[in-house]
Amino acid sequence: MEKVAKCPVCKQGDLIEGASSYMCNHFKSVDDKCSFTIYKSYFGKDITKEIVIQLATDKETDFFNDLVNRDNKPFSAKLVIQEGLIKPVFENKELQTSCPKCGKRVHVSSKAFICEGYIQNKACDLYIGRNVAGVMLSENDAEVLLNGSSTDFRTDFISQQNKEFGAKIILDEDFKTKFVFEVAKCPKCKTGSILGNAKAFSCSNFKDQQIKCDFVIWRQISGKEISANDVIALCENGSTGVIKSFKKKGSGDTFSGKLSLSQDYKVSVV
Repeated sequence: MEKVAKCPVCKQGDLIEGASSYMCNHFKSVDDKCSFTIYKSYFGKDITKEIVIQLATDKETDFFNDLVNRDNKPFSAKLVIQEGLIKPVFENKELQTSCPKCGKRVHVSSKAFICEGYIQNKACDLYIGRNVAGVMLSENDAEVLLNGSSTDFRTDFISQQNKEFGAKIILDEDFKTKFVFEVAKCPKCKTGSILGNAKAFSCSNFKDQQIKCDFVIWRQISGKEISANDVIALCENGSTGVIKSFKKKGSGDTFSGKLSLSQDYKVSVV
C-alpha cells in the first residue's frame, strides 16, 4: 500500500491509499490509534493524491468551483481539515442582505447565491442560480431580489427555442426565480400588457383578433435607447422626464427632450 503523505492530525502515521479513501495507519493500541480519513470524493469532486498532499501539508485546498450538493447543484468552496474531519469552507464573500426565509447569511459563489442553512444541513432551501436563461445575475440583482423587488427589465434572455425575450425577475412565494413579462399596462386598449423585446415595447393584444391593439414604443427613438423605466412613465403619465442624448437626423448633434404620447397614442420627442 502506497504512503501518500504524513497524517496531519496525529502527525505519527502515514496516509495510505485504499480503494475508496486515504487512511492514517497509526495504530499501537485501542487507546493509541488514529482514524483520520480522507475519502476519494467530496461533493462530487474526485480527490487526487495531489489534493491529499495539499490537505496534509496546508490543512486546506484551493477553492473549487465544481463542487455539487445533494441536489446536484454546484457551489464553490475549499476543503479544510477541522476537528479531524474534511469540511467545506466557503469563500469569504456574502451578500449584505440576509436570507428572507431563515435570516442566515447568503453566500456568493460563481454558480449561485446560497443560504448558509442550505449548505450546512438543508434546513433552508434558498438557492438562487446565477445563470437565468442565459443571463448571469449580479450581486446587486441578488440583493434586489432578496429585498422583495424585481430586477431591471432586460431583453437578452434566451428561451429554450434559442430566441431572445424580455422580462424582469422576481422571487415567488417559494423564493424561486420567476419571470415577469409585463412592463406596464397598455394606455391605449387598457386591457393589454406592454411586453418588451430587442426591437420594441408593444401591446400583448396585438394578435387579438377582436382588439388588435397596435400601440408600440420602439426601443430606439432618435438614436436613443429607451429604457423600461421610460416606458413605464410614458404609459402611466403620458410623458417621461427629460432624457439626454437624443440625436438629430443628418447632423448627429445631441439634444435633450421628453417622450410624449399624443391623443392617438403616438410617441414623439418634445
